[in-house]
Amino acid sequence: MAEVQLSGCTLRVATYNVHDCVGRDGVYVPERIAAIVAELRADLVALQEITLDHAGDVVALLERTTAMQAIDGTLFERGVGRYGNLLLSRAPVAAQGLHDISFAGREPRGLLRATVAAQGTVYVVLATHLGLSRRERRQQIRKIVTLLPNGDLPVILMGDFNIWEGSSAFSPLTDLGFIATGTRSYPTWSRPVLPLDRILVRRPGRILTSWHQGGPLARIASDHFPVVANVEVAPLEEATRTI
Repeated sequence: MAEVQLSGCTLRVATYNVHDCVGRDGVYVPERIAAIVAELRADLVALQEITLDHAGDVVALLERTTAMQAIDGTLFERGVGRYGNLLLSRAPVAAQGLHDISFAGREPRGLLRATVAAQGTVYVVLATHLGLSRRERRQQIRKIVTLLPNGDLPVILMGDFNIWEGSSAFSPLTDLGFIATGTRSYPTWSRPVLPLDRILVRRPGRILTSWHQGGPLARIASDHFPVVANVEVAPLEEATRTI
Protein backbone atom coordinates (compact mmCIF):
# COMPACT_ATOMS: atom_id res chain seq x y z
CA MET A 1 0.00 0.00 0.00
CA ALA A 2 1.31 3.45 -0.88
CA GLU A 3 0.46 6.89 0.37
CA VAL A 4 -0.30 9.36 -2.43
CA GLN A 5 -0.60 13.09 -1.80
CA LEU A 6 -3.80 14.32 -3.39
CA SER A 7 -3.45 17.46 -5.51
CA GLY A 8 -4.76 18.75 -8.81
CA CYS A 9 -3.55 17.88 -12.30
CA THR A 10 -4.46 18.57 -15.92
CA LEU A 11 -5.31 15.70 -18.26
CA ARG A 12 -6.39 15.18 -21.84
CA VAL A 13 -9.24 12.68 -21.96
CA ALA A 14 -11.40 11.34 -24.78
CA THR A 15 -14.44 9.18 -25.44
CA TYR A 16 -15.10 7.41 -28.73
CA ASN A 17 -17.86 5.11 -29.99
CA VAL A 18 -15.93 3.04 -32.53
CA HIS A 19 -18.91 1.19 -34.12
CA ASP A 20 -17.11 -2.16 -33.68
CA CYS A 21 -14.28 -0.77 -35.85
CA VAL A 22 -16.58 -0.99 -38.90
CA GLY A 23 -16.39 2.24 -40.84
CA ARG A 24 -19.00 3.97 -42.94
CA ASP A 25 -17.46 2.13 -45.88
CA GLY A 26 -18.66 -1.14 -44.30
CA VAL A 27 -15.10 -2.41 -43.75
CA TYR A 28 -13.76 -3.74 -40.44
CA VAL A 29 -10.45 -1.91 -39.87
CA PRO A 30 -9.32 -1.81 -36.20
CA GLU A 31 -5.97 -0.34 -37.34
CA ARG A 32 -7.87 2.74 -38.48
CA ILE A 33 -9.41 3.20 -35.04
CA ALA A 34 -6.06 2.62 -33.33
CA ALA A 35 -4.42 5.30 -35.49
CA ILE A 36 -7.14 7.83 -34.62
CA VAL A 37 -6.84 7.09 -30.89
CA ALA A 38 -3.05 7.48 -31.05
CA GLU A 39 -3.45 10.87 -32.75
CA LEU A 40 -5.55 12.12 -29.83
CA ARG A 41 -2.46 12.07 -27.56
CA ALA A 42 -4.78 11.58 -24.61
CA ASP A 43 -4.05 10.38 -21.09
CA LEU A 44 -7.33 8.44 -20.94
CA VAL A 45 -9.61 7.16 -23.69
CA ALA A 46 -12.97 5.43 -23.22
CA LEU A 47 -14.08 3.28 -26.17
CA GLN A 48 -17.58 1.93 -26.76
CA GLU A 49 -18.99 -0.70 -29.13
CA ILE A 50 -15.77 -2.65 -29.37
CA THR A 51 -15.31 -6.37 -29.90
CA LEU A 52 -11.96 -7.27 -28.42
CA ASP A 53 -11.19 -10.46 -30.33
CA HIS A 54 -13.02 -10.00 -33.60
CA ALA A 55 -10.55 -11.18 -36.29
CA GLY A 56 -7.51 -10.83 -34.03
CA ASP A 57 -6.45 -9.32 -30.71
CA VAL A 58 -7.73 -5.75 -30.85
CA VAL A 59 -6.50 -5.04 -27.30
CA ALA A 60 -2.89 -5.84 -28.25
CA LEU A 61 -3.22 -3.69 -31.36
CA LEU A 62 -4.51 -0.71 -29.36
CA GLU A 63 -1.88 -1.06 -26.65
CA ARG A 64 0.91 -1.36 -29.19
CA THR A 65 -0.28 1.59 -31.31
CA THR A 66 -1.12 3.96 -28.45
CA ALA A 67 1.45 2.92 -25.81
CA MET A 68 -1.41 2.81 -23.30
CA GLN A 69 -2.72 0.17 -20.91
CA ALA A 70 -6.11 -1.37 -21.75
CA ILE A 71 -8.73 -2.12 -19.09
CA ASP A 72 -11.34 -4.62 -20.23
CA GLY A 73 -14.99 -3.66 -19.74
CA THR A 74 -16.58 -6.15 -22.13
CA LEU A 75 -20.05 -7.32 -21.23
CA PHE A 76 -21.12 -10.30 -23.28
CA GLU A 77 -20.30 -12.62 -26.18
CA ARG A 78 -21.60 -11.32 -29.49
CA GLY A 79 -20.86 -14.31 -31.73
CA VAL A 80 -17.63 -12.82 -33.05
CA GLY A 81 -16.11 -12.10 -29.65
CA ARG A 82 -16.37 -10.25 -26.33
CA TYR A 83 -18.25 -6.98 -26.80
CA GLY A 84 -18.61 -3.83 -24.72
CA ASN A 85 -16.39 -1.04 -23.40
CA LEU A 86 -12.65 -0.51 -23.10
CA LEU A 87 -10.60 2.06 -21.22
CA LEU A 88 -7.10 3.06 -22.25
CA SER A 89 -4.84 4.71 -19.67
CA ARG A 90 -1.37 6.16 -20.05
CA ALA A 91 -0.78 6.03 -16.29
CA PRO A 92 -0.81 2.80 -14.26
CA VAL A 93 -4.21 1.70 -12.96
CA ALA A 94 -4.25 0.97 -9.22
CA ALA A 95 -7.65 -0.74 -9.13
CA GLN A 96 -10.45 -1.60 -11.53
CA GLY A 97 -13.95 -3.05 -11.59
CA LEU A 98 -16.99 -3.60 -13.80
CA HIS A 99 -20.55 -2.93 -12.64
CA ASP A 100 -23.70 -4.21 -14.31
CA ILE A 101 -26.16 -1.37 -15.03
CA SER A 102 -28.34 -3.34 -17.45
CA PHE A 103 -32.05 -2.65 -17.86
CA ALA A 104 -34.28 -5.73 -17.94
CA GLY A 105 -35.07 -6.91 -21.45
CA ARG A 106 -32.51 -4.65 -23.11
CA GLU A 107 -28.93 -5.08 -24.33
CA PRO A 108 -26.49 -5.55 -21.42
CA ARG A 109 -24.78 -2.34 -20.28
CA GLY A 110 -21.93 -1.80 -17.85
CA LEU A 111 -19.94 0.81 -15.96
CA LEU A 112 -16.18 0.34 -16.07
CA ARG A 113 -14.35 1.85 -13.09
CA ALA A 114 -10.62 2.48 -12.74
CA THR A 115 -8.59 4.19 -10.02
CA VAL A 116 -5.53 5.95 -11.41
CA ALA A 117 -2.61 7.54 -9.58
CA ALA A 118 -0.66 10.04 -11.68
CA GLN A 119 0.93 13.48 -11.38
CA GLY A 120 0.51 13.33 -7.59
CA THR A 121 -3.24 12.86 -7.91
CA VAL A 122 -5.52 9.89 -7.32
CA TYR A 123 -8.67 10.00 -9.42
CA VAL A 124 -11.47 7.68 -10.47
CA VAL A 125 -12.42 7.17 -14.13
CA LEU A 126 -15.83 5.78 -15.08
CA ALA A 127 -16.65 4.66 -18.63
CA THR A 128 -20.04 3.59 -19.94
CA HIS A 129 -22.46 3.32 -22.84
CA LEU A 130 -26.09 3.95 -21.90
CA GLY A 131 -29.17 2.42 -23.50
CA LEU A 132 -31.40 3.63 -26.30
CA SER A 133 -34.65 4.27 -24.40
CA ARG A 134 -35.25 7.26 -22.13
CA ARG A 135 -36.56 5.10 -19.29
CA GLU A 136 -33.53 2.83 -19.55
CA ARG A 137 -31.10 5.76 -19.43
CA ARG A 138 -32.84 7.33 -16.42
CA GLN A 139 -32.47 4.12 -14.45
CA GLN A 140 -28.85 3.70 -15.53
CA ILE A 141 -27.90 7.23 -14.47
CA ARG A 142 -29.53 6.66 -11.09
CA LYS A 143 -27.50 3.47 -10.75
CA ILE A 144 -24.28 5.29 -11.67
CA VAL A 145 -24.98 7.82 -8.90
CA THR A 146 -25.03 4.98 -6.35
CA LEU A 147 -21.66 3.75 -7.63
CA LEU A 148 -19.82 7.07 -7.36
CA PRO A 149 -16.86 7.07 -4.96
CA ASN A 150 -17.40 8.77 -1.63
CA GLY A 151 -15.06 11.34 -0.18
CA ASP A 152 -12.75 13.72 -1.95
CA LEU A 153 -11.52 11.68 -4.93
CA PRO A 154 -11.83 13.48 -8.29
CA VAL A 155 -14.13 11.72 -10.76
CA ILE A 156 -14.16 11.69 -14.58
CA LEU A 157 -17.18 10.03 -16.22
CA MET A 158 -17.06 9.38 -19.98
CA GLY A 159 -18.98 7.55 -22.65
CA ASP A 160 -21.78 7.45 -25.18
CA PHE A 161 -24.83 8.49 -23.17
CA ASN A 162 -27.28 8.40 -26.09
CA ILE A 163 -28.82 11.59 -24.67
CA TRP A 164 -29.94 14.29 -27.08
CA GLU A 165 -33.15 15.60 -25.54
CA GLY A 166 -31.51 18.15 -23.25
CA SER A 167 -29.17 18.51 -20.32
CA SER A 168 -31.92 17.88 -17.73
CA ALA A 169 -31.36 14.16 -18.22
CA PHE A 170 -28.03 14.63 -16.43
CA SER A 171 -29.59 16.36 -13.41
CA PRO A 172 -28.90 13.47 -10.97
CA LEU A 173 -25.22 14.02 -11.77
CA THR A 174 -25.17 17.81 -12.12
CA ASP A 175 -26.95 18.04 -8.76
CA LEU A 176 -23.87 16.34 -7.31
CA GLY A 177 -21.50 18.88 -8.87
CA PHE A 178 -20.72 17.31 -12.24
CA ILE A 179 -20.18 19.50 -15.28
CA ALA A 180 -20.45 18.07 -18.80
CA THR A 181 -19.21 18.76 -22.29
CA GLY A 182 -21.80 19.63 -24.92
CA THR A 183 -19.66 18.93 -27.97
CA ARG A 184 -21.59 17.58 -30.96
CA SER A 185 -20.17 14.28 -32.16
CA TYR A 186 -22.80 12.47 -34.26
CA PRO A 187 -23.11 11.75 -37.15
CA THR A 188 -19.85 11.71 -39.11
CA TRP A 189 -21.45 11.62 -42.57
CA SER A 190 -22.56 15.25 -42.27
CA ARG A 191 -22.08 18.09 -39.84
CA PRO A 192 -22.37 16.55 -36.34
CA VAL A 193 -25.57 17.75 -34.65
CA LEU A 194 -26.05 15.51 -31.58
CA PRO A 195 -23.86 15.57 -28.41
CA LEU A 196 -24.26 11.86 -27.70
CA ASP A 197 -20.70 11.42 -26.44
CA ARG A 198 -19.92 13.25 -23.21
CA ILE A 199 -17.17 13.87 -20.70
CA LEU A 200 -18.23 14.82 -17.17
CA VAL A 201 -15.99 16.01 -14.34
CA ARG A 202 -16.98 16.42 -10.70
CA ARG A 203 -16.32 19.84 -9.21
CA PRO A 204 -13.98 21.33 -8.15
CA GLY A 205 -12.56 19.77 -11.30
CA ARG A 206 -13.01 21.76 -14.49
CA ILE A 207 -13.40 21.23 -18.22
CA LEU A 208 -10.92 23.65 -19.77
CA THR A 209 -11.63 22.98 -23.46
CA SER A 210 -13.47 20.34 -25.49
CA TRP A 211 -13.85 19.49 -29.17
CA HIS A 212 -14.65 16.65 -31.56
CA GLN A 213 -11.67 15.21 -33.40
CA GLY A 214 -12.48 15.55 -37.08
CA GLY A 215 -10.53 14.86 -40.23
CA PRO A 216 -10.93 12.53 -43.21
CA LEU A 217 -9.99 9.36 -41.31
CA ALA A 218 -12.32 10.04 -38.37
CA ARG A 219 -15.14 10.87 -40.77
CA ILE A 220 -15.00 7.40 -42.34
CA ALA A 221 -13.82 5.18 -39.44
CA SER A 222 -17.04 5.27 -37.35
CA ASP A 223 -20.44 6.95 -37.20
CA HIS A 224 -19.28 8.98 -34.15
CA PHE A 225 -16.41 11.44 -33.90
CA PRO A 226 -14.15 11.19 -30.82
CA VAL A 227 -14.86 13.84 -28.19
CA VAL A 228 -11.73 15.19 -26.52
CA ALA A 229 -11.34 17.49 -23.51
CA ASN A 230 -8.58 19.05 -21.50
CA VAL A 231 -9.72 18.75 -17.90
CA GLU A 232 -8.40 19.79 -14.54
CA VAL A 233 -9.12 17.32 -11.77
CA ALA A 234 -8.82 18.25 -8.12
CA PRO A 235 -9.92 16.63 -4.85
CA LEU A 236 -12.65 18.21 -2.76
CA GLU A 237 -10.05 18.65 -0.03
CA GLU A 238 -6.28 18.34 0.01
CA ALA A 239 -5.51 15.04 1.75
CA THR A 240 -3.29 12.02 1.80
CA ARG A 241 -4.94 8.73 0.85
CA THR A 242 -3.64 5.17 0.97
CA ILE A 243 -4.43 3.02 -2.06
